Amino acid sequence: MPTTVSKKSKPRVNPEEELSPLLVWGGGFALLVLVAGLFWGVWKTQFAAPSGYLFNTPTLAVEAGYCLSVAQAIVPSGAPPGSYFEEAAQFWVKRLRDIDAQMGPAIAQGRGKLAVDKQASGGKASVWLQYAMDLCSGRAVTYGAHFRSFD
Repeated sequence: MPTTVSKKSKPRVNPEEELSPLLVWGGGFALLVLVAGLFWGVWKTQFAAPSGYLFNTPTLAVEAGYCLSVAQAIVPSGAPPGSYFEEAAQFWVKRLRDIDAQMGPAIAQGRGKLAVDKQASGGKASVWLQYAMDLCSGRAVTYGAHFRSFD
C-alpha cells in the first residue's frame, strides 16, 4: 500500500542517517563548554599581569629603579629634551612616585643590579643597555606609558 506524505512533514532522504537528540544536545553542550573554555583562556592570558619583575629584580620599586638607570645610562652625555630616552626616564620617575616607594634606595638597588648585569655582559655593555631599554620600554607600555616621540 502506498504511503502518503502529509503536507506538514518533509520526506526523509535516508532515514538511517537521522541524528539522535542525545547526540545533538550532547555535542552542542560540549561545543559550548569548549568555546567558553577557550574564551576564558584567551581572556586570562591577554590581561594577565607580568609574570615577574624584569631582570630578576626583587620588587616593583627596584624594577623601576633599574629601568630608570637604563634610560639614564643609555645616552652617557644625557638624553636630549623630548627624546624617547628622556620620556622613558620621566615615566620611571613617575612610576616610582606612583607606587609610593622610597626613591633613593630603589634607584640605588636598580643601579647596582644594572652594574652587575653590564659586568656580566662583558665587552657588550652597550648591546645589553639597548636590550634592557627595549624590555623596559615594553614593560612601560604594559604599565600604561605612551611615548610621544613615537607618534
